[in-house]
Amino acid sequence: MNRKLLVADDDKTFHKIITRVFAGTDWDVATAEDGLSALESIALQTPDVILLDLNMPRLGGRELLARLRKDARLATIPVIIISGDNSPQEQAAEFGLGADDFISKPFNPVELAARIESASRRTRRMLAANPLTCLPGGPAIEEEAARRIKTGGPLAFFYVDIDNFKAFNDNYGYLNGDNAIKQAAALLTDIQNAFPAEDVFVGHIGGDDFVLMAAPAKCEEIARTIATKFDALAPKLYNREDRERGYIVSKDRMNNVRQFPLMTLTIAVATNEKRALDHYAKIVDIASEIKKYLKGLKDRVGSMYLKDRRLD
Repeated sequence: MNRKLLVADDDKTFHKIITRVFAGTDWDVATAEDGLSALESIALQTPDVILLDLNMPRLGGRELLARLRKDARLATIPVIIISGDNSPQEQAAEFGLGADDFISKPFNPVELAARIESASRRTRRMLAANPLTCLPGGPAIEEEAARRIKTGGPLAFFYVDIDNFKAFNDNYGYLNGDNAIKQAAALLTDIQNAFPAEDVFVGHIGGDDFVLMAAPAKCEEIARTIATKFDALAPKLYNREDRERGYIVSKDRMNNVRQFPLMTLTIAVATNEKRALDHYAKIVDIASEIKKYLKGLKDRVGSMYLKDRRLD
């Protein structure tokens, strides 16, 4: 399904230019010559991005932007101001009104297209972000995987699951459970800084399940670093008694009382080094199979990872 770009500008020549820039892409360009026409267009179909001129008849760009930011249904639409005045004072004024970006005329079409793509992607990720960790959620994870698959470059996909989290959450309460999730998210985010050349993406599927994507050259080093850091972190989340004995007593999903070891990680790694990863569902299937195998191992000690080395 194509995305909608609304161009609100009273210059018809500008409409034609923008329409040509996005011809043949997955963007449908709608145009409005004034602010009231723009509102009518928005009412018919909410745009993904608005390219807004400030000086329009009937309802100006500043007034239109103010109305959008006051409407909870429309407040998250990214708005890019396009203006002939590129002074720092002017740009600061428009950002103060709630603009997401500012482009001055004349503009570079390639830069304009890139700015619009960036604004759209940033907003989609924000709306799809997990509310607890603020990491990209399910839709953004799938979109990122599709993007990497499409580029055809080397890819490593990490499925990261916290073992024994439910028992911890049940015993220590939801606030401590949320804190454990946040600490795990922070640990994974730090991996982005620790491996800057590996183009690491971190996402939060939900609950105690996370995803990383990266270049595969150092995937085992990344997995090992994650495991080591989490095994150092997890014991600190327990009280001294549970930490020293190495387990807690809680009920399982069948309501049976049993001992649960301290939390660890299961890290399943799928790469396209030896087999094609041409669809997100296939990647998830491979990673889930590896995760199931690791979780089924008896007498596990500490976090574990496994990289898929099979051929198609």
